[in-house]
Amino acid sequence: MSSYNLRQEQRNFIKYLTDQGILDDHFEHILDLRQGESHQFLIDLINMFCSDAESCITQVNKYMNEHIIDYAKVITFVHQIRGSSSSIGGRRMALACRDLRYACDDMDHARCLEYFNMVKEEYQILKDKFNIISQMEININTHEGKKCEP
Repeated sequence: MSSYNLRQEQRNFIKYLTDQGILDDHFEHILDLRQGESHQFLIDLINMFCSDAESCITQVNKYMNEHIIDYAKVITFVHQIRGSSSSIGGRRMALACRDLRYACDDMDHARCLEYFNMVKEEYQILKDKFNIISQMEININTHEGKKCEP
């Protein structure tokens, strides 16, 4: 399969994710940036996003499990997750973070738990899809003779 066909397959997959609301057009802009950057750019960006998101989710989980929840601290990490989700084009994850933020503003513990579970679910979906996109990117770069690190 030519690198053009591999790229087209990747674009089609991304369009499917956009149609499902998982991604938005921010991710398309990132793909456009990739053209002028290192062939490792997209993979590194996805890895950095996942690492940061997991760290923030761990912190939110810690605060959500305390006897008395410090909603201000939860909001700080939720803002960070939402911002990075929005920046990379993770539409549904950013929306779940928004809903969690509203629940935190209301100091509604039950809603916070519900929306935090949604954030974790949307993160897992996004991470799984990003893993597929990263593997596609590695295949494209390998086909073009460029070496990538997962």
